[in-house]
Amino acid sequence: MPSIFYKKLDVHIARTDEQFKTVRAEINGVRTELKADIKVLDDKVEALRSELREDITELRSQQKTTDARLWAFIVGLVTLVGGSVIKVLWFDRA
Repeated sequence: MPSIFYKKLDVHIARTDEQFKTVRAEINGVRTELKADIKVLDDKVEALRSELREDITELRSQQKTTDARLWAFIVGLVTLVGGSVIKVLWFDRA
């Protein structure tokens, strides 16, 4: 009787071990798949970061151009108003 019990126990242990091996294999497969998915997502995020950096650089360039035009307008306007005031105050003897 004990030998049958041990044989059944050995069969049960073997089945359990095989099930654990199957579960481990599935877990490893899922890990591998997740790593691949994470790699794909990481590549996409890096591509988006690169595009954003390019866009920001372009926007900075456009902003510098806009600032230069605005300062040119302000300086021209101040010069025109200042010149007109000086002309009226000092040279208006008609």
